[in-house]
Amino acid sequence: MMKSKRRLLLILPHFAEKRHYGSMSKVAPSLLPVSLVYLAGYMEKQGYPVRIFDGQVEEMNRNTLNAALDTFQPDVVGITCMTPMVTETKMVAEIVKSRPNPPLVVVGGIHPSVLPDDMVRDTSIDVIVRGEGEITCHELLEAWPDGDLDAIRGLTFQRDDQIVHTPDRPLLDDLDSLPFPARHLVNYEGYHQIPDAVFAEPLREILTSRGCPFQCIFCSARLLSGYKYRYHSPERVLDEVDLLVKQYGARQIAVLDDNFVVDRQRTIDICEGLMKRGYHKKVVWTTAARADQVDYDLMKLMKQAGFQLVSFGVETGSPRLLKMIRKGETMEQIARAVEEAHRARLKVRGTLILGLPEETLEESLATIRWAKDLRLDFAKFSLATPYPGTVLYDIAIKNGMQTGDWSHFSSMAGFADYDPVFVPEGRDAGEMARLQKQGMREFYMRPRQIMNLLMNITSWKDIKLYYYGAKSVLFRR
Repeated sequence: MMKSKRRLLLILPHFAEKRHYGSMSKVAPSLLPVSLVYLAGYMEKQGYPVRIFDGQVEEMNRNTLNAALDTFQPDVVGITCMTPMVTETKMVAEIVKSRPNPPLVVVGGIHPSVLPDDMVRDTSIDVIVRGEGEITCHELLEAWPDGDLDAIRGLTFQRDDQIVHTPDRPLLDDLDSLPFPARHLVNYEGYHQIPDAVFAEPLREILTSRGCPFQCIFCSARLLSGYKYRYHSPERVLDEVDLLVKQYGARQIAVLDDNFVVDRQRTIDICEGLMKRGYHKKVVWTTAARADQVDYDLMKLMKQAGFQLVSFGVETGSPRLLKMIRKGETMEQIARAVEEAHRARLKVRGTLILGLPEETLEESLATIRWAKDLRLDFAKFSLATPYPGTVLYDIAIKNGMQTGDWSHFSSMAGFADYDPVFVPEGRDAGEMARLQKQGMREFYMRPRQIMNLLMNITSWKDIKLYYYGAKSVLFRR
């Protein structure tokens, strides 16, 4: 007799926007939980009943979680965990495990992949899935409860008070073998981007690749997706665009890749495919790229295909620090890319980091000036945050950073009511917090930037969000 398929409930715990973003919390984005919808799509293809409970857009507390468990009656609960959500993840696991005949509790995501021992010691957590979850989760559900977990790559669990790590699972090479993400399992109306990234609505997201071959010391995404660049074929990307437009009504699509243009020919093929199918007239696009991998011809083609905005990791206005963080780009390359993007009539967003190791006050101020000199349309100033597993984390530990309270690992601490978790040697936490606000204030409180924001308004909601953002930037805590 064939055994029935295990019922799988996937949970993204509530993300404490007020704690993480502080006074900017009302402007904070809530984004599609890409890892969960990919995992759900894969598990549905294998025949498993799956539900998603997203604490970003659904009220999450003991009562609502128990109601979801009562309704769906899962055999397995999978929880995804990022570093600032460790406490919330453990609380969800405790609620699940406190029930009569509790489900198997599995935790995955970046933080448990990097620090599995710390997570699996929690008595409410049964198994950690390290790395990419699709195949590992499938094999786990096929084996549990009577199978040999030691034979499954990518697991961490406890046996007889000993922590067991099975060998790492190789990264999945053929992304086209994965089904489309199970977007039908989430409430799309609850998600929203930051207003300076919205040009048309409804906005939908797509992930066309995984991994990045570059070595920036602050990037935690590589810890899950790897340094090997893997991607969907242009045909697969275009087929998913068909779905997003026809079934989900997309008028804007945000490409969530860390770097969309690693493979130049693939980027060209996707752009030409969008124009061939007529989507350059129906959909606008935003994406991120490295400045040293684009030129005017490529960005002109992207503009023709419907792209409106490209985001560059500008990072710092110090050539010395740019080398120290292993960015692999020069300031000249970044300046050239911004100018060529403007020539191609693309808007440009820059992301910048304040408080890097060894950074002086003069270099912090140079980063703020650099953002203004570059003629960026939009900018985000983050505080250097040493996430576990990164080289930046190792540097911070050597410099005496204390760990344990992961809830304050926020790149937006300058707007919150606690100090940044990392401060360069010889600098002051209060100074770094003030500089983050100063960067945003000096950049946006200029006529050109105000006009950019006004021209980018698509709804009354945008006006309200800009009001809250301006209020937060203008008034220091």
